[in-house]
Amino acid sequence: MSRKKKNNSPWLDDALEAVRTLRAGGVIIHRSDTVWGVACDATNSEAVSKLRKLKRRDDNSPILVLVADNGLIERHFSDIPEAAWDLFEHSNRPTTVIMPGGKGVDPSILGPEDSLGIRLVHDEWTQFVSRGLARPLASSSANITGSPTPINFDSITLEMLDGADFTSSHRRSELDSSRPSFIAAFDANGRFKILRS
Repeated sequence: MSRKKKNNSPWLDDALEAVRTLRAGGVIIHRSDTVWGVACDATNSEAVSKLRKLKRRDDNSPILVLVADNGLIERHFSDIPEAAWDLFEHSNRPTTVIMPGGKGVDPSILGPEDSLGIRLVHDEWTQFVSRGLARPLASSSANITGSPTPINFDSITLEMLDGADFTSSHRRSELDSSRPSFIAAFDANGRFKILRS
């Protein structure tokens, strides 16, 4: 009796290679739940430094992280306001929440009061990669700092592509990228303001 071959997602091999690259301290370029991005293991200081060098980004500028589930959000903050959970749960578009008291990541990606920007992703590929790494992904748009955010794969510069350790083939043919995420920032008292709507 012959066994049926399991039907895997067409992007599975691509995502597995991304996980291998990230675990080895590499930097990847991929289509995120918003725009084309460059990412690395947010807990690996050498990988974060490589990401900054690739983007020509200042050593002290904060970098947001992507996670696939609530457990990783809880692991990386001392306290999470109820309103932040509401934003994660009820937003109908990708939402980045900045909160004080970030921990368990490379300290250079934190902002004032150890603030950390975090986004709960719903894109299957990015979720798979985040879960496979089991750590947050430090993430930024796939462009040199100060230059335009790429609207699709073809608008990513060769400098960025050549500098990455792996470039995903997932969703390359899409002509237009999604818009950037909604951003809300919380203070130590649980009050928040909208930074980008």
